[in-house]
Amino acid sequence: MSALLSSPAASTEQVAVAIRPATAVDAIALAPLLAELGYPTEADVVQERLQQLEQTGGLVLLAMQESRAIGALVLYRTLFLHRPPDGRIASLVVTAHCRGLGIGAQLVAAAEQQFRAWGCARVEVSSGAQREAAHRFYRRIGYEEQAKRFIKQLAQ
Repeated sequence: MSALLSSPAASTEQVAVAIRPATAVDAIALAPLLAELGYPTEADVVQERLQQLEQTGGLVLLAMQESRAIGALVLYRTLFLHRPPDGRIASLVVTAHCRGLGIGAQLVAAAEQQFRAWGCARVEVSSGAQREAAHRFYRRIGYEEQAKRFIKQLAQ
């Protein structure tokens, strides 16, 4: 997904945006988006993590309106021995004043396109229990709730 993707507005509720892969230069634009998501992160840390994600085959997509980043989606692929890989949406955020305009759906559609190119058979996304609006969004675009997750925090 090195080329710029343009997503035309499908209805009056959507706004056309350009979707492109993020680069290290975009760390300054990504930091405020992560803060809106509830994860304040300094731009230099974002830049370092972008490089790590790229080195491990992950990707960050940016939704651009003119020259301003108004949304972002973090994706990567999980490989298995027993079945085709899964695509994973790790984070999705659209700036508050642009929510409800179809930008999140356009980012997810671009991610799904990348997952198909990677040979993924399905897409997984997790969302915190408190993010009810996000849960409604994912259901509306065809995602269904499934099994529980079990997590163990590792000491650093």
